[in-house]
Amino acid sequence: MPELSGYAHVAITVSDLDTSLAFYEKLLGAGPVGRIELDGLDRRIFSVGNGQILGVTAYTDGSSATFDPTVPGLDHIGLAVSDRDGIVAWQQHATSVGIESDLQDVDFGHALMIKDPDGNQIEFFAPPAQS
Repeated sequence: MPELSGYAHVAITVSDLDTSLAFYEKLLGAGPVGRIELDGLDRRIFSVGNGQILGVTAYTDGSSATFDPTVPGLDHIGLAVSDRDGIVAWQQHATSVGIESDLQDVDFGHALMIKDPDGNQIEFFAPPAQS
């Protein structure tokens, strides 16, 4: 079987591109690094480190239903952070730009949960400290 080297990108669909772009620019601290415009699609591309990207996409024709993690499909996006201190730094940043978050310490690591304007869940995750 051929090997994989990880994820290249994740793309999410949003209902209002301008509102979502403002949110992700605040959250990630930088604007998009690229744009893809096709018939009926406008996607902005954000760098999330290590050559990986997050696409934020609006479609001309699409559903106006809000995100629901209980419906088959995407549950959440998990972004890797090195340790709990990094998670706390992300929480402080989110708070400083007016974004609500929920820090959870569990046996398998540390997670900071954030929802975008459409309810898409973004998780910042760090593994537990090695003893």
